[in-house]
Amino acid sequence: MERTCDVVILGAGASGLAAAERLSRAGLRLAVLEARDRPGGRVATVRDALDGVPLELGAEFLHGKPPLLQKLARRARVKVRTCDDTHGLLWRGRLEDGDAAFDFVEDLAAAGPPDRPVGQLIAEHARTGHWPERKVRMARAYVEGFYAAPVDTASALAIARMERAAEQLGGIAPSRPLQGYDRVLEPLVRALRRQPETLFFNAVAEQVRWSPQGVEVRARTREGALLGTFRARRAVLTLPLGVLKAQPPEPGAIRLLPRLPEKERAVARLEMGPLVKVFLRFRSPFWEEREDTRYGFFHAPELPIPTWWTLSPLRSRYLIGWAGGPEAEALSRLREEEVLRQGLEVLGRLFKLPHRELQARLESWRIQDWQREPFTRGGYCVIPSGAVEAMEALARPVQGTLFFAGEATHLEGEEGTVHGALATGLRAAREVLTAARGGA
Repeated sequence: MERTCDVVILGAGASGLAAAERLSRAGLRLAVLEARDRPGGRVATVRDALDGVPLELGAEFLHGKPPLLQKLARRARVKVRTCDDTHGLLWRGRLEDGDAAFDFVEDLAAAGPPDRPVGQLIAEHARTGHWPERKVRMARAYVEGFYAAPVDTASALAIARMERAAEQLGGIAPSRPLQGYDRVLEPLVRALRRQPETLFFNAVAEQVRWSPQGVEVRARTREGALLGTFRARRAVLTLPLGVLKAQPPEPGAIRLLPRLPEKERAVARLEMGPLVKVFLRFRSPFWEEREDTRYGFFHAPELPIPTWWTLSPLRSRYLIGWAGGPEAEALSRLREEEVLRQGLEVLGRLFKLPHRELQARLESWRIQDWQREPFTRGGYCVIPSGAVEAMEALARPVQGTLFFAGEATHLEGEEGTVHGALATGLRAAREVLTAARGGA
């Protein structure tokens, strides 16, 4: 296959879809190459075989009220409803109300220069006596879980910026798209499907040869068959950071010719946060049967799978386990059956139920390990201490020819989010159109 167009877009996740729709509306001819057999990237929805409830293998919540996502959800006619944002905390063997345990967030958001690992910031609060032991443990668990970031290396300034950005969007209180997150992106996909020979699935870009005059992208199928060459004046790369860090011949790795040392240095300084999710369906929602376990979220800091939640406001018999950062990295080294065993042990401690009883109550289970996804290779971007400016270097266009988008290129504190990814796709599209109008 030989294909000539105006712009090649690598990746049909949220950022790639947003860029593609904007450029298509501007009248440009596109080729969108997606390695998977579906659009969405880290928005990956499956539906329970029993009752059809949507299960989000990747992105799950809308945090606060991000306008881009809200507008897109309305366009898709997807209902967004707030979740049960009550929190139970397992502390010294007892499940108790944990809402007050998150009162460290303002201190994280207030961090100022010089940059340092967020673990040092937490330790400073602990040394001064300002934070008791429970707050210290919860802060560490929050950073490693919510941000998928190791506290010993993650940038305090980057996390402060993300906290402040979230507050401006209404905080991190979660809402859920009731019909599934994939339906939120459907209007973007639908717009591309109207254009024949625009959206290519099972198309793994393996090489981008570029010059100020244009690009040639060579692609294969996942099975290794040569798909052909896509030629264009410009390219937009929306690949996850984990893929950009991969080296040929690893699956999904891409080669840029000539090489871009500035981009390579930026990619090397950033990290991809590990993420594992556990989906357990039980014969009944036993956590609703007792007054003292009726929470929307459950926290067990320092246990292997430290965070769990229900599918509220949907009624279901699912509990979802979440591990990020070092805990997820450790789980990735285990067989799935061992991850399940550890998950049931954590739930046994949370709900005071024997392991055998939980096994008997369990109907189905699924483990989603994002490190094992060759076209993602992790959860989302983590900024180590001192590496904030690396994101700017990664996002910067190259000679009016190569443009970069994706959550790891968001520079205002919304990295790691779907709305951040959408915003970067629109920003890259604006950059392409500006370059096109200037004749660059």
